[in-house]
Amino acid sequence: MKVQKMALLGILTAAAIVIATLESFIPSIGIPGVKLGLANIVILIILYELGIVEAVIVNVLRVIVVGLVRGTFLSMGFLMSLTGCALSLGIMIVFYVLIKKFSIIGVSVIGSVFHVTGQIIIAMFFLGTAYIFLYLPVIAISAIITGVFVGIVAKLIIKTGIIKKQREKYNF
Repeated sequence: MKVQKMALLGILTAAAIVIATLESFIPSIGIPGVKLGLANIVILIILYELGIVEAVIVNVLRVIVVGLVRGTFLSMGFLMSLTGCALSLGIMIVFYVLIKKFSIIGVSVIGSVFHVTGQIIIAMFFLGTAYIFLYLPVIAISAIITGVFVGIVAKLIIKTGIIKKQREKYNF
């Protein structure tokens, strides 16, 4: 990997970590457990502009570092975040690579819904009850809304060509 690409990935990883850390201090927006998922803007940009492997690495690093910084590493919240991250990115990759009919906004929405689904699965496991699954429709609706927002912002940033210019300038 070229030094310039590693430097860019370092900057994007730092951005995702800072955004996620700052967002973790913002109280839920009306519905318990609901966050905007702003760090996923960075992940979508990486997925679309730099590649799948890069998006996976940055996303996992983001979750781990934020867990360490917040002191939640290996807690239920951390495992909910990691599971949501894995399920979300996995399904986004499927829709981005295999089912190319979805826009970045559609991929973002699907990723957002699967993120909260992964979180519900972990909550059901930790709390020992399937009743928590009844909460899924409520947070899925908010996930759709936040997924649209995140997808729109990622699309607008990609349209600026900032990453593409770096790739062309440094040939990576």
